[in-house]
This record gives sequence, C-alpha cells and structure tokens, in this order.
Amino acid sequence: MKHLKSFFLIIVASLFSATLLAQVVTLDPSFPTPDGSLTITFDATQGDGGLEGFTGDVYLYTGLITSESTSSSDWRYVRPPGGWTSYPEELKATPLGNDKWEFTYGPSIREFFGVTNQNETIEEIAVLFRGTNTGSGEPDRVGRDTGGEDIFIELSDGGVSARFLSPGSDVTILETGQSLEMQGIGTVNSGTLTLSLEKNGTEVASTSADTLNYTFTPVAGENDVNFDLIADNGEGLADTASVFVTIREGDGANISRPAGLQDGITENTSSVTLSLFAPQKEYVYVIGDFNDWQPSSEYLMNKETSGTDSTWFWLEIDGLTPGEEYGFQYLVEGDLRIADPYSNLVLDPYNDGYIPEATFPNLKPYPAGKTSGWVSIVQPGSTEYIWEASSYQRPEKTELIVYELLLRDFLEEKNYQTLTDTLDYLDNLGVNAIELMPVNEFDGNLSWGYNPSFHLALDKFYGTPEAFKKFVDEAHKRDIAVILDVVMNHATGTNPLYQLYDSSSNPYFNASARHSYNVFNDFNHQYSGTQYYTKRMIEHWIEEYKVDGFRWDLTKGFTQNCTAGNETCTGGYQQDRVDILKKYADYQWAADPDFYVIFEHLGTESEEAEWANYRVSEGKGVMLWGNMNGNYSEASMGFHESGKSDLFGVLAESRSSFDARHIVGYMESHDEQWVMYKNLNYGNSSSVYNIKELNTALNRQKLAGAFFFTLPGPKMMWQFGELGYGGGPGECLKPGGQGDGDCLASDPSRTGEKPIRWEYYDSEERLNLYKTWSELIRLRKSSPVFTNPETATYNMESSVKTITLEHEDSDVLIVGNFGILKNTVDVVYPSTGTWYDYFFGTNQTISDPNVELTLEPGEFRIFTTREFVTPEEGLIPQKDGKWGTGIPTTFTLEQNYPNPFNPSTTISYDVATDTNVKLEVYDLLGRRVQVLVNERQEVNSYTVLFDASGLSSGVYIYRLKAGGKVFTKKMTLIK
Repeated sequence: MKHLKSFFLIIVASLFSATLLAQVVTLDPSFPTPDGSLTITFDATQGDGGLEGFTGDVYLYTGLITSESTSSSDWRYVRPPGGWTSYPEELKATPLGNDKWEFTYGPSIREFFGVTNQNETIEEIAVLFRGTNTGSGEPDRVGRDTGGEDIFIELSDGGVSARFLSPGSDVTILETGQSLEMQGIGTVNSGTLTLSLEKNGTEVASTSADTLNYTFTPVAGENDVNFDLIADNGEGLADTASVFVTIREGDGANISRPAGLQDGITENTSSVTLSLFAPQKEYVYVIGDFNDWQPSSEYLMNKETSGTDSTWFWLEIDGLTPGEEYGFQYLVEGDLRIADPYSNLVLDPYNDGYIPEATFPNLKPYPAGKTSGWVSIVQPGSTEYIWEASSYQRPEKTELIVYELLLRDFLEEKNYQTLTDTLDYLDNLGVNAIELMPVNEFDGNLSWGYNPSFHLALDKFYGTPEAFKKFVDEAHKRDIAVILDVVMNHATGTNPLYQLYDSSSNPYFNASARHSYNVFNDFNHQYSGTQYYTKRMIEHWIEEYKVDGFRWDLTKGFTQNCTAGNETCTGGYQQDRVDILKKYADYQWAADPDFYVIFEHLGTESEEAEWANYRVSEGKGVMLWGNMNGNYSEASMGFHESGKSDLFGVLAESRSSFDARHIVGYMESHDEQWVMYKNLNYGNSSSVYNIKELNTALNRQKLAGAFFFTLPGPKMMWQFGELGYGGGPGECLKPGGQGDGDCLASDPSRTGEKPIRWEYYDSEERLNLYKTWSELIRLRKSSPVFTNPETATYNMESSVKTITLEHEDSDVLIVGNFGILKNTVDVVYPSTGTWYDYFFGTNQTISDPNVELTLEPGEFRIFTTREFVTPEEGLIPQKDGKWGTGIPTTFTLEQNYPNPFNPSTTISYDVATDTNVKLEVYDLLGRRVQVLVNERQEVNSYTVLFDASGLSSGVYIYRLKAGGKVFTKKMTLIK
C-alpha cells in the first residue's frame, strides 16, 4: 500500500560524506591531512546520547582505515595498544563543559599512530569516546555518532576537497514555506579554488572564496533534487560532495493496521508487512534494497494512533521476488536508522566480514555506502524447513541431565553443522538436554553472549537458521532436548528499542539500574511494551525453532524496587519480580505446555519457592539453578572443615518449601572455576596420596560424579567436565571485576576464548572419566530409584559420604571416601539379601545390614539389589576385582603436567620395590641441569615439583633410574 503524496523536504547525505561530522565532531583544520595535526571536538548532545550528561573521565579508542584495511571494521594501528580495558593518559580527552570534549592528534596524524610506511595511504581516522568509571565495575559509556556507529573522519590528500557544513546530518526536514541554509567549504593545494553548487545538474551558486552559502526554498512540485558541491582548482582537479532531496506530505496517513497484525515483520509470498510501535514519534520511513535506501513518499509508513502512548507505524511492501533476501531499516524522524526490533536475522556492518563462508554460506552483503547501523533481513516466500523428528519424546524435568556449552569454546569450527556432527559424543555420554549459552544476536562475534542486541535474531557467527533447525531436529531424533540461555534483563546500545528514545525517557529501559548486578541497559519489565517484547521473544523461539526450554539469565534483575549496589534489596524478596516472572512462565506454557522454565536466581528460598511451586499441581513449576561448585570443589579437593564439603544442597530436599524436585544442581557452570583446576592446584595430600597428581585428580572427578548423577532431581554439567578440563595451560576462569583470582595474568580474560581440548578424548585416563560418568548416567536412567526414590537417606557432610535410595525396582547404597586417608566406616544396607557391586560385577549376600567397610582414599562403591549391566573393567582403580590399594606393582614414569610449562611442572612416578631412586633433568646437549631426587625410597607413588625459573626456553629430558630400570621423557619449557 504505497500511495502517499509529498509535502515536506528531506535532504539525504551520502553515508560516508563528512556532512554528518558537522554536528557530532568539528575539525580543526576543516580538511585534515595525514602529515598534519588535527584537533577534534566531540559534542555528546549531537551524538548517540551515550555520553550526554556524563561527568567522569573520557578517553579515546581510535585507529585508522588505511589502504591495507579490508573493510570499515578493519581498524589498523589501534590505540590504546593494550586494548579496550586500557586507559592511558595520552588518550584522555579534555573536557570543555556542556557535554563537549576535545582531543588533538599530533604532532601529525601519521606520527601519532606510528605509520612509518609512506606507501600506506591513510584514508580515515576511526574513533569513539569512552566515558569510564574504572574500578566501579560499571561498563564504559560510549559516545558515537547519531546512528550509534563509530565516528569516521575522512582525511584529505592535500589536493582538492569539498564538503558540506550544512546540512549537518543525513536527513533534514523542511516544512512548507521554510528555507534551508546550505553552507559548503572547499580547499585546494595548488591552483585557484572555485566552489559551485549544482541542483539537478544546473549551477545555482558559485564563489571563488573557500566558503559557499546558499538558501534553498523548495517550490511547489519540486521533488527528488540532487545538490552537488564542487571544488575545482582550475587545473583539471575537482572534488564533489553531494546531498539528495525528496519531498513528503504530513506524518503519514492515519490508517488503522490490518486486523491481527503483530509488531515486527510479517512475510507473505511476495510482500512483507512491517509494523513499528513507536509512541511519541512523528513519522517513519522504510528504506532498503527495494528503494535504493532512499526515503520517498512511497515508503512513508501509515500511522495509527490511539493515544499519546500508543502509536504504530505500518506499511505493506509488495512486488517482491519470492525467495529473495532484502535488507531494510526504519528511518525514524529523518535521522535515526534502526533495524526492526523483532528481526529474525540482521546484518552487522562491523562483524559480518569475519564470519567464515563455511559457517554461513552466501551471507547477504552489507549495503556499504548506502546506510549505517544494523539492517534487518526479510525473505518473503522462503522455503520452509521440513521437521523430521516426529517421534521425539521430551525428557521429564526430574530426569534431565543437561550439558551446558558455549559453541565458541566447544568446537574449533564454532558452528551448528559441526555441533550436529558432535551429537553422538553427547548422546553416548548420556545427556538428554543441551543448554546453549546465548545464540541470539549479540555485539561482536567472540562473546559469551550476555551482551544481547536483538533478542529474536539468530547470531550468524554460529550458522544459518536452517543449520540451527537441523541441529535441533537431529538432537530431537536422539530424544535430546535443546534449552536456550536467554538474556532479558538487559540489552546493549545496539538494540533498536534502546536507540528509539533518549536514555532518560525510554519507557523500555530504566534510566539507572534497579538492581545491583546490572550491565548494559536495564529493561523495565513493568512496562507493557517490554512485556510484549518478551512474550514475542518466547513465542518466536518456540514456534520457529522448536526449542524445549529457556534458562533465564540474572532473574534478580527483573525488579523495579532496588538500586545499583543495594544487594540487600536485590537479594531480598521482591513481589514485583515474583509476579512478572510468573507472567513470563505463563507465556511460555501457553506457547508450549511442557516447556522447561529455568531461572538463574540463586536467591532466597522464599522467593524461589514461589516459582518452584507455581502451577506445580498441573505438572509445571519453574526449575531453579542450584550452584554447588564450592561444596563439590571442597569435597573433591579433600577438605571437610566447617561443612564446606556438604553436598546436600544439590538436592531439592534441601529446600523444605519446594513441593517438587525443581533444583537444577550443578558442580560447575560457565560462571565457576573448574573443579579439576582446584584439584590440580589446591588438592589435599598425605604421605601416600596426592590429589594434585593428574590421575588422582581425575579419579576424584569420578568420585564426585558418583555423588552427583545418582541423586534425584535434574542435573547439569559444564562442557568438557567429563574429560577433566581445568588446570591446563589457559584453563583458568578469572573472577568478575578486578584481579586475576587463581589465574595467571597471561590466562584468558573471564569471558575470553578458552582452549578447546578435544585431544583430551585421546588420553586413556581422561577418556575413562568420560566413560565413568557415562556409566553413572546410564545407571541413573536404568531405574526410577535414582530419579524418584520412595525413600531416601543422605549423609553428605562428613568425609565418608553415603546415599541410600529405596524403590520397588531396586534399593541402592552408595558410599565414598572423600578423605585422603584410608577409612573404615559402618554402613547400613537398607535391606538384606543379594547385593550387586555395580562397577565390579560381583555380588554378595547381606544377612546383617550393619556392615563395616574399609575404603581407600577416593574410593567409592555402588551397591544395588537389582543386577545392572556391569561397566567395562578399568574405569575406576581396581585390582583382582577389588578397589586398588594404591600400592604400585610396576615402575612407571608419567608425562609431566602441565606440558608445555612455565616456569614449573610436576613429575610423577611409581616405585614398585624399595630401591635407590634418582630423578634428573638434562638439556638436549646432554648436560645435567638439575637433580630432583637422589635417595632410597619405599614402594609408593611420588610427585615432584620441577622449578625451571633459572632456565631458558627449550626442550629438556627427565630421566628416572630405579630398580635397575631407566625411563626417560621429554618436556618443553616456554617462557
């Protein structure tokens, strides 16, 4: 429906012309050159609003676009060289007051950036301004141009240059009878300057001065006017700057939307209908591939108003080619370009260029030079995906074994195609649900995903919508559920709803955070528009992608009652938060009655119980994340003081007010330090038992798994935990805020990329951990006694822990020694008769239920009254069908760990008989550099620390002489 006439005047400047700079930044000199200095003045009131009203320190983050750059996002010579978290004084802007800051590049632009190659052409300076509160934990406030884009300053080659100072933005509106004051400037390096202004190719003004002024008054019927500003040196050189004019009438026809039209994009075979909810806005155009990104009366959106707080703009665009992709944006009131908030897919001008072709084949190119900002993609008449998993059975809530993963750090290829190929690995492990960290569009490519920009759009860095659907489909064929991590507490400044309004008057967002954990921009969930947006997000992922559940991030942030820094308020009971999250649960169950609803709340039991018990009589109820990382770490490390190793909290029974088993217990998640890291670095030890030794640490993970997967209630594991990840080079999670915590300064940042360790699967010791956990999960699935026991007794606090489960299908007794010494304990079997040892395949008759049992450190046993299939031998330490004594029977020398190392590593070896032992280190020239052991030793396993602080990088040989045998291995020191 494109039938509108024209009335007003719009001036549209080229995206990369300098006219936009006239308002956001001013330049001195007006035409900077690479070999001269430049002073820029940033006016936050004319920018994107990110620094308006800011009173703290402002620093530059800046770089160059040169002849070596591959795109506008390929910044070269970036300063500060230390990255985003560095704030050197030489990049500090000078405050001028009135929301303005000044900075000088000098003594020359080339010298400032250190560009020594004179053959490398400097084309543009790229810059953004960062208002920082270092040490506060708050994110930087960033000042960009009016479109939310980084600022680009075009440099002159010193020849002939022309640009407009006015109009100073890409769109200027004139009402009938008004005039537009136009001003252009020019410069020449040699010859005589002539400035001329042409309208539709006809000269209307000229001057020999360096400034040209012209008043333009449109006449009736005038439309589609091009203005060209031409600087000529009279010697055959010229430069041109251009603006484009079109005319519109009114604010858009006041026509009600078609019945049932939802906000966002409605695609038909050869048309799309667009609807934007934008109260307080006067008019909106649609620009895109179908009109060469130029606003015109044909694409002025209809306007439906039913009050000052209820205004919709809508337009049907027809005549489109079925199956073809089109990019488009909303041009709001002539100066704001935004994508549709409900986009299914968007183009990113900065990051799409780094997406591999194999991950997203035939990705639509960004319309460079025609617009700025994020662009929506529509594809009317597209081919529907044919779902194949017709017999899929969604696991029951209480039977969930969830595998949380971050696609970025799980697979080298980082895409859905490869994740689909990896489903057998997860299926064989036994998991029945996969929880993906955020896959909706987020800022950048390499991210945890908790910086969301478009909540309904799939982030392209992981693959196409079709590839994601294929992954979900293939998971469902294996009866594996797919759960998405959704982030509705906040959004980044890229979000269109945030860009629509000033930060102080945006109904969707709070002007300041209403809780103590805020990052980015805090949603106001009491606003009906935010609730509608959230409802649409829910329906989209369920209907379009058939996902099975959501894990809701940071649900503590869904209150309007608190302030930043007030943890007492944020962590306390908040009725508004209880109510809104119940409403969101209702939205999910309305779309899918059996949908998994999981909250990461980690708050008070009284509040969590409101959700856990909500509609539980209908088989619903919300599940809550249950963080037991600290307790499992303490238990696994062999420490049991002050009840820190009590594992009872992993059970829903620890919440007496819960009516159902709705705690998703976990030993580790993306937010916690790996348990293996704790074992290898802080594990306890005795004279004969050392948890810091790799194999022992891996066996401790088996022990922890025995007291995790066998417990009733849903459980979750974090990627590669089944292979003993943590503690190797780069395998350390830094804490939030300042400092490195347990980690080295050289380790990846908290949210930075972590090493991907699929080679661990080729290690027999690590593979045995995978197999052990797999067998524990198989056992769990084999009997309802593990997921729905009729009677359960737990002793989870002492160093020797026991679990007793009873059911008509089987009784179970699990006992484990989490200490570092051999321990003899009294255990009580729940019944007499024949009992089977699960891992060893033996059986015994219990006539007296009171039994004395001796356990080696780290030993665990699982006894059942029903005979289950026995796992393969050798998964847990055993000898002659019994738990190993820990006494070596052969001499062995283990590979040092870690390797490579810097500056120290551990070397482990076994001594099978009392003998003289010598352990030495040599360089590759055969020179001995250190004697680590030279003494008589008893039968035992030993671990020695080798400190190479005084040695140079290189390959070294370590040699063990013991019992008439000689063993050697290589190790690598990298400094």
